Amino acid sequence: MNYRFEMKKTALVLCAVVAVGCESGMRSPVSPSAVAGSVSALNSDGSNLKASPPLAIAPVFEATNIAVAPTLAARAGAGRYQVAQFAQRFQVADSDQFTNILASGMGSLDASGVARFTVNPPLPAGRRVLWRVRAESGDAFGPWSNVMAFTTAGTGSSTVPSPGPTTSGPRPADPPPGVRLPLPDFFGLVGPLGGDFSNSQSCPRGLKYVNNPWQDRVIDGFRQRDSRWGYNGKPVKSAADNGGVPVTAAGDEAAYHYSGGPDQGSPEVHLVDILGSHCGSPSLTWRVFTGEEPGFWTGAGRF
Repeated sequence: MNYRFEMKKTALVLCAVVAVGCESGMRSPVSPSAVAGSVSALNSDGSNLKASPPLAIAPVFEATNIAVAPTLAARAGAGRYQVAQFAQRFQVADSDQFTNILASGMGSLDASGVARFTVNPPLPAGRRVLWRVRAESGDAFGPWSNVMAFTTAGTGSSTVPSPGPTTSGPRPADPPPGVRLPLPDFFGLVGPLGGDFSNSQSCPRGLKYVNNPWQDRVIDGFRQRDSRWGYNGKPVKSAADNGGVPVTAAGDEAAYHYSGGPDQGSPEVHLVDILGSHCGSPSLTWRVFTGEEPGFWTGAGRF
């Protein structure tokens, strides 16, 4: 056997295999624009950084009595094609249009991917403000997060939501285990307590799953008579069902905690729809739907 010939033949075959593998299996390096975006690679919203939108999480939507220099928190927007996190820019404004920026700055990122930003300079007292956050890298920027809102503590005008009652009313004693307290029929109070239930009061921002001034007045009045009343947290809904805004509570429902233990978070509730055609052509109603869908008691950040 001609070993030299066979070895040369084998070497040629290997070279051919390697060449084919290099051509068919390997890809050219990914360009920087595919990772971080560029001004010529715009997303549908006009942003030019290939990153996911952050998720604004705290303070909770429409929280009240918030410090004038609060710390905002959001789940950071991350690059679609890389592990490293981008810087996160926070903006605070006095309107949905974000034309007048009250504060802006970069947040600090922790190991769990949560970005935090302490507002500076301090915000005006008693003011409802809105905030959002986005990922940035150099001159590139990603899509904005959902918009959140809160009202600062102190004197000043405030529209949504109103503060909770300074005192709560009587509270029926806890029933024996396995026993439900009956649902009080407060339908006759809904109209007198809530007053104007037009969309400007019951759906001021076009969002169905946050509390609103009309509902706040009704729930506050209920609680002054029985402190087991609260809001329905609406666990079957998400931000995607609410214009990108995290769900706080159904804006047309009430929840009554019928068992023992803490109210907050309890699924042991009677559920009542108190407004029909919410965010449409509203009308007063009293539709009990306990057990028809999941629900839980929440103070909606107010009590």
